Amino acid sequence: MNTGTHATGTRLVRIASAQDLLASPGGDLPHLLTPAELAQANARENPAEYVAGHLAAKGAATDALAQLLPPGTGIDPLELETLDASSGAPVCTVHGRLAGVLAAHGIEPPRISITNEAGAALATAVACAPTAGGEEA
Repeated sequence: MNTGTHATGTRLVRIASAQDLLASPGGDLPHLLTPAELAQANARENPAEYVAGHLAAKGAATDALAQLLPPGTGIDPLELETLDASSGAPVCTVHGRLAGVLAAHGIEPPRISITNEAGAALATAVACAPTAGGEEA
């Protein structure tokens, strides 16, 4: 991660709320999680725990990116993907229009951390952009 301008975001999602989303056929979940994220969730022993964590991660990443992008820049949750690497660590990638917007501003995909405790998932994201003029801080 470079030493430019950093922005952070934090979100908390209750696992029970994620369970409600999973139980709602045709609900909002396909508009919030990519097919790959849904596949990883469904492969878990406790899909609601995964969904809560990854919804929290997307929210945290969106909050961090919103601090670095021009005001009014929309962030489609399906263009921001949080998947678990083979190590188990969550990794955030960007796709589509959002990838172009981040590249145009020299912004790296956010780095994320997820933890589950006491019936909730907490995620923190850090996004980084170069300092003005292209010089590092």
